[in-house]
Amino acid sequence: MISEAFLAGLWAAIGNTLGKTAGTVSIVGDSHLIWLLLLVVMVMVNTWGLRLFMRSLDASDNTVLPTVISSASSYVLSGIVGVFLFNEDTSRWWWCGILTIIMGLMLISLSNQKSKPDKTVIS
Repeated sequence: MISEAFLAGLWAAIGNTLGKTAGTVSIVGDSHLIWLLLLVVMVMVNTWGLRLFMRSLDASDNTVLPTVISSASSYVLSGIVGVFLFNEDTSRWWWCGILTIIMGLMLISLSNQKSKPDKTVIS
């Protein structure tokens, strides 16, 4: 469940990257074919990510953990791609926010593992 939620966030970040690439004039230029191809691939990638997200929701006992994992991984990975691929500027506060999200994600994951009740039936 956790790996599917993380992969859903990863595919969402890839979709975000394709969408931004489709809007970049230096990459697409005047070619409507390249633009259309990037948008079609973006929709397909986001559909795959949504499929993984729905599978993680099905496998989970609650909706909080898959939602947080998917959202956080998408946000963090999209930010890292933006910095390294598109040369976007970030501040120290942005990196502090990323660390806060990761720590919160770890706390939620740890508390979810500790709070699983024993499902043994006593008859």
